[in-house]
Amino acid sequence: MTSSSGPGSRIVAAVRAGTAPRPARLAAARGALPLDPGDLVLLQALLERDGDPEIAEAAARSLAELDPGTALALAGEPQAAREVLTLLAAGAGRWPAAAATLAGRRDLAPECYRALATAADGEPLEMLAHNQEALSADPGLGPLLVANPALTGQGRARLLDFLDELAKLYPAPAAAAESGPAAAPEGVPPPARDPFLASLGIDAEVEALLPQLDLDLGMLADRSELLGEPEEGDDVSLISRLAKMNVGQKLRAALFGSRGERSILVRDSNRLVACSVVKNPKFTVTEADQVAKSRNVSTDVLRLIARHRDFGKAYTIQKNLVVNPRCPPDIALNLVAVLNDHDLKLMVRNRNLGEAVRRQAKKVFQVREDRKRVRVMPGKH
Repeated sequence: MTSSSGPGSRIVAAVRAGTAPRPARLAAARGALPLDPGDLVLLQALLERDGDPEIAEAAARSLAELDPGTALALAGEPQAAREVLTLLAAGAGRWPAAAATLAGRRDLAPECYRALATAADGEPLEMLAHNQEALSADPGLGPLLVANPALTGQGRARLLDFLDELAKLYPAPAAAAESGPAAAPEGVPPPARDPFLASLGIDAEVEALLPQLDLDLGMLADRSELLGEPEEGDDVSLISRLAKMNVGQKLRAALFGSRGERSILVRDSNRLVACSVVKNPKFTVTEADQVAKSRNVSTDVLRLIARHRDFGKAYTIQKNLVVNPRCPPDIALNLVAVLNDHDLKLMVRNRNLGEAVRRQAKKVFQVREDRKRVRVMPGKH
């Protein structure tokens, strides 16, 4: 799939050196050169950062059209270039079969595994959780992986068991232990150290405060703590009651409370309390949809909903996140690609959206329109 000599390698070398002529760069960006797929995708990955806007846009458009079959073949190619593998890992959501192949490899660079740990879900994530060679080689990979809410409870518990054994064999230096997993994604705390609590979706911040919550942890095994709704009065008395609670009491209400309590606490000024609402087992898709469009919640809550293995896949939630000015830019820009053509056209015309989101919507829409034009062109006989 990737040539070690020939025209492809010569053009790649010239692009890396900055000596490739513009016509050759533009042709490669458009996919118009008769090269091996590995060389062509590598060139487009390099040219996506070209200083010429036309070339960079053409390269990005070609990469957006990369078919799953080619992506899968490149993911399994032993000699595939580092940039190609990194590209496929970062695009795990677009090429899940390729991501699963990458997750099972033992020879990738650390940044590829880390990209998978934050971008993948489903089978690739579970496979990566079983890749003990990669986990052993990179101490920062484990915290990233278990912090991904798409990892199943069973997979997270099993992974934490392995990481615990690994820590016993190779104790971290005191300085590293004090600093914690600095590479964890912004706004996503690491999971609880106790595998059982982690399997319930409880993170380290909540675990540290559990003694204040007055919970019988043994009862959590059958979720008896989570059954039933507490009686509530009117909204005014509910707000008044919540306002008198300390952080520990609010956390209990956020994690195990009623819908009325959740609707108020998700906007709490304490980030930990607000984020805990999303981890409440009773928190519904309908509630997540309302929160996704709210401009009165923290960016951490919106990020948590976007990365949730159920809520993050609901189309209305994805659309609401994109148009919400409170949504973190990286989340909004990534979600643009999943929107349908009708919504993309509306976003291009919506002056209330950020310029970056509108530009990305226009770019994705144009790629789809170009693809349609290619399909309707009469073939040559």
